[in-house]
Amino acid sequence: MTAPQPGRLVALVTHARHVSAVERESFGVRAREWSARRSGFVFETCHRVEAYAVLREDSTADRQQIPEGGQCFFDEAVARHAIAVAVGRDSVVVGEDQVLHQLREAIAAARASGTLDPVLERLFTVASGAGRRARSWRQGPARSLADLAIAAIQRRAGPLHGRELLVVGAGQMATLAVRAGLAAGATISIASRTPARAEALAGRFGGRARPFDPGSHVSDSAGIIVALRGAWPTSAATDEALAAGEAIVVDLSVPPAVAEDLSVALGERFISADALALTEESIETPMDEGVTRRLDMLIESNVAEFLTWFEAHDRRAAAAALTERAESERVAELAELWRRLPRLDPEARHLIDGMSRHLATRLLREPLERLGRDPDGRHERAIRELFGL
Repeated sequence: MTAPQPGRLVALVTHARHVSAVERESFGVRAREWSARRSGFVFETCHRVEAYAVLREDSTADRQQIPEGGQCFFDEAVARHAIAVAVGRDSVVVGEDQVLHQLREAIAAARASGTLDPVLERLFTVASGAGRRARSWRQGPARSLADLAIAAIQRRAGPLHGRELLVVGAGQMATLAVRAGLAAGATISIASRTPARAEALAGRFGGRARPFDPGSHVSDSAGIIVALRGAWPTSAATDEALAAGEAIVVDLSVPPAVAEDLSVALGERFISADALALTEESIETPMDEGVTRRLDMLIESNVAEFLTWFEAHDRRAAAAALTERAESERVAELAELWRRLPRLDPEARHLIDGMSRHLATRLLREPLERLGRDPDGRHERAIRELFGL
């Protein structure tokens, strides 16, 4: 059986900057199917859907999986992108913690499923290490998407100090929104599909719980941040109060939780997660130039570390395939010899087996040594071609 060819890394990448939420969701379905057939990995956040794999076949057709505005990376570019994502250099909020947490959770789940290609596991182990190191350099509080949501509300509605902020949801992003709102001086109300969770979060931060469908009380809020998995089913009373009021609504949910009819009625007072990603000030969170250079250097050093391992990985794979091929042929030839000489005594068989093993080792010594000193992959490619690996 022919051994698999050395793989090449590929990443299919979509981001809110260039691909809409609807197209990303559709791509995510295709990406999971594509990845499952290749021991690959899909990483999804509110702003990105990315699929990674190690391909051992022609990858031309894979570009057709990507919607317009998406990108296809190969080999070194894949490593650079994955590590940049982990350190937060490619995030809407540069250096945010959420993307690293989400990445580590996704990798842990893929590893637990037993379907993750070892090359990808190595890549994201390196990337996660770089992400942890980058965040150890941070001075001051971390910023998140929730901070951008608060900033967007205040640009349109004015300062939130002493005014009500309604947070719809009780998960991690909702908690970050509560923290950001409190930092802006707002009074906090929380609504959740599960009232007990809203009450617990409100009690934790000194806010108050609201019904999941707040009705006319929604007009009390200067701003609303929605952070849900799934829809926010609002009544006609809530919709009318929102449409008639002045509240700025930021929907951080992907897919959007706010109904399309309501978002249209709100007009410029509605901000989706994708729109937040496209605001000029959110593309690049202000950073010290020295920190930016340090992050870029961290990315490049970790890319170099991974590529050194990756290139050696292909050489090791070629060496293992060559050794396996030689042993398979040796065993087959001995089996044919035993069939022709069924009366051969055990001692003679032992001597012949040892001699054949020694001969195979001697013949393999030179090609294996060449693989060990193969900086540009030339010997590996030649050995695979010569031996049909």
